[in-house]
Amino acid sequence: MIIGIILVAFTALTAVLLHRRSRFEEKIYKDVPIVEWINVLIVPLLFYFGWGLIVRNVLSRPAINKLPLEDFELIIISVLFIIYGFIGNAIHFTGKILWRYLLPNKYSMAYKVNEMFHGRLSHYLVFLDGLFVIFLLPFMEINHPLQYEIEGLTFYVIIFSAVILGISSSKGIFFSNQWFGGYKKPLFFIALILLIILSQVINLLKLTLLNYPIVTFVFVVFLSFIMAFILRQFLIFTRLGNKRRLQFLAKMLSV
Repeated sequence: MIIGIILVAFTALTAVLLHRRSRFEEKIYKDVPIVEWINVLIVPLLFYFGWGLIVRNVLSRPAINKLPLEDFELIIISVLFIIYGFIGNAIHFTGKILWRYLLPNKYSMAYKVNEMFHGRLSHYLVFLDGLFVIFLLPFMEINHPLQYEIEGLTFYVIIFSAVILGISSSKGIFFSNQWFGGYKKPLFFIALILLIILSQVINLLKLTLLNYPIVTFVFVVFLSFIMAFILRQFLIFTRLGNKRRLQFLAKMLSV
């Protein structure tokens, strides 16, 4: 379980760091930047392998009946989200390569269609499916609690990995140093809604988080995601002039 948690967290961190390093964009193999090969071939497999280790550990525990949810149904739904995420990643790979070689002409139909697939569809598929795959993990664990409480180093590794994944996800979705309005704004509110739902489930079922390491992990992931984004926006806002602050607020409040 711990290996799976660490693998998922640091896979996300590695993907963000690779995307930030321009020298990986400059190294080309078969007319494609090496970073794109890594993101389409290696990163998804590492994430899936980490997810599989977590699920296998959860399902190996004795079962109780806290929620009327079948393990098989949750796994099937999660796998469907993972498949759609892989499809989104492949679309992003193709669109990013075409974007690299197409002339940036807003009047070109080929350029506009590619931007729709690269900028909107692929990002929605990858980020939304990623959010839902992570969100479903606690619901698998609720009927499979640990028979003992996590403590010591294990607890801190889980919290640290969750913070890493939350901050990396926030940085990956809201990449530039500005408020991402338009099509990316809903992703923030969806993450907030999922955090509220998970909080309510924890409170209603009166879960002891030390017996539910995956619930704890996912809760801290979403909390870190929201807090990292809010803090980042606050820091950006404080550095702007008065006129740009008004523009900033207008974008945040616009629908």
